[in-house]
Amino acid sequence: SSHQQFTTVPMYKSLIVRARAAVTLARYVPPRSDDCKAYRFAAAVAFAALVPASQWRGSDCQDTEKRRHELVLSADCGGTTSRLRLYRVDPHEPIVESQDPPGTLVSEEKFPNLLFDSIDQIIETFLSRHCGPREEKPLVAVLAVAGIVTNNQCRFTNLDWAVNGNELAQSLGIQRVEIMNDFVAQGYGTLTLKEGDYVQLNNVAPRRGAPVACIGAGTGLGECFLVADPSGEYLCYPSEGGHAEFAPRGEGSNEEQIELLKYLKVKFSGWNRISVERVVSGTGICNIYEFLAYRNPSQIDRATHREFQSTPGDAGVIARNARPDSLCGRALEIFAECYGAQCGSLAIQLMPFRGLFITGGVSNKLHDYLEGEGAFIRAFHDKGRVSPLLEQVPLFLVKSDDMGQRGAHLRSVRLLKEVLAGVSTRIDEATPVSEDTLVPPRNVLFESVHGESEDKATLQQFVSKFQYRNRRLPIGEDELTHHEPVFKTMLWRTVRGGDPKNDFDWVYREMWIARNGSLAYLNKQRQEKFVYYTREDLRNAEIEPLPEGSTSRPWSFSVLVDGFEPAIFSASSEVGRNLWIEELRVVRGSSDT
Repeated sequence: SSHQQFTTVPMYKSLIVRARAAVTLARYVPPRSDDCKAYRFAAAVAFAALVPASQWRGSDCQDTEKRRHELVLSADCGGTTSRLRLYRVDPHEPIVESQDPPGTLVSEEKFPNLLFDSIDQIIETFLSRHCGPREEKPLVAVLAVAGIVTNNQCRFTNLDWAVNGNELAQSLGIQRVEIMNDFVAQGYGTLTLKEGDYVQLNNVAPRRGAPVACIGAGTGLGECFLVADPSGEYLCYPSEGGHAEFAPRGEGSNEEQIELLKYLKVKFSGWNRISVERVVSGTGICNIYEFLAYRNPSQIDRATHREFQSTPGDAGVIARNARPDSLCGRALEIFAECYGAQCGSLAIQLMPFRGLFITGGVSNKLHDYLEGEGAFIRAFHDKGRVSPLLEQVPLFLVKSDDMGQRGAHLRSVRLLKEVLAGVSTRIDEATPVSEDTLVPPRNVLFESVHGESEDKATLQQFVSKFQYRNRRLPIGEDELTHHEPVFKTMLWRTVRGGDPKNDFDWVYREMWIARNGSLAYLNKQRQEKFVYYTREDLRNAEIEPLPEGSTSRPWSFSVLVDGFEPAIFSASSEVGRNLWIEELRVVRGSSDT
């Protein structure tokens, strides 16, 4: 009668049959025979039958409903914080476009990256808190990472971190870990958007199965695109379109944006190109405002400008002070026009008749400048002979601020289905990503746009600017003792390629002469220390005070090192300037001992 308790568990029905047969066989087979295994098997099943079925299920046989679900991990790993979520997903539940992906949120947590040594450590911490040692772990994980992804590996853009999905899966005991670019995750996120998650900027119906484009201004400018496979499932691909050239616009003789381009070329050390994200991004808004302030000093609002200078790189200052006929207001109008033009360029390249989605924090906060019949939409449609093509592209301004997490979760559910179906992983063939290295310009760069050879003096000046621009030697942890300061103050310094007569081209730095004779400084934003000049550089340096009026700041002096453009500094007093000159000359005249 106790066998009847097992009849509700299908996998044990056959065991009952085998046990009865084994008992019958055991009557005719002596226990000393090799076939006594059958007798022991029958005894084990008979003993197990004495255990109530409820206890059996509670220990080794999980609840049928629970066994149908799997855990998946999704993460949005930015430059400053990483957001992790754990979902329980029914792999048989279908994915429906324009709806949230299947799954119930189990837990989520946000981690500040500065407190950890690697993304691996963050994930291990998260799993230890939310998946105990005896509990199940996620079957798959998808990490959206800020950086270029190659062969399931990525080096973070703003952190000295690297992550390898295959190695991470092995160390964590997860069946598969997929690394994707953070903006690709936003692209996948567009597939989950419902009514209310976006505002449509035009009255164009999407075409099912057509390509999708996604663009988003934030700290930089992200772009990606999605294409449907034969089954109708969309796959997202990365793009570095934000680094394409900035193309100035202007009606008739209006050369304001051309002047902006010239200004940015000077600001960024005279390169022959400027990328569009120098204009269309949060940082780009700051660049536009700086240009307008430089060009129209009489229109500067002093209070706003002081606030802007006290928080460099904060586009929020400009947005808060944007009023009609103000420089801040004009900066946002130029930004909106350039943004619309870039969206139009992306649209004529990809023809995304399923929709062009505009994401990003900057876009959302400045939606008033993107909606309506303003500069944005006019620039979007203004593409000459192909302008009618853009009347077929649906434009959506996304309001949701969790696009990376949405996309990472959608991709994790897809990955779960692929793993359970036995679909092998697909790794793109590409060169592994290595650390950025400084490479001197090739000889081909030494030709002018007209193909004429430059004279040697011009070439030397070009190389000098290149070396000056890339002079930044990081001070490692093992070198800190040798770079301890013996003389340290705050100094003003001109930016790379800046004009010493322009107030906006000066930065305030903590600088010091180190024990080993080098001139070092602190990068406050990155909280990292760098060598500005080595002791060997200063041996033959010309260190001279500059006459009053030669720069926009008083008490300035120059340091000229062979092979580099002059570095211009300014102290807070005449005494301070004289002390710096004296200390630098001491280093110049000192011996190796």
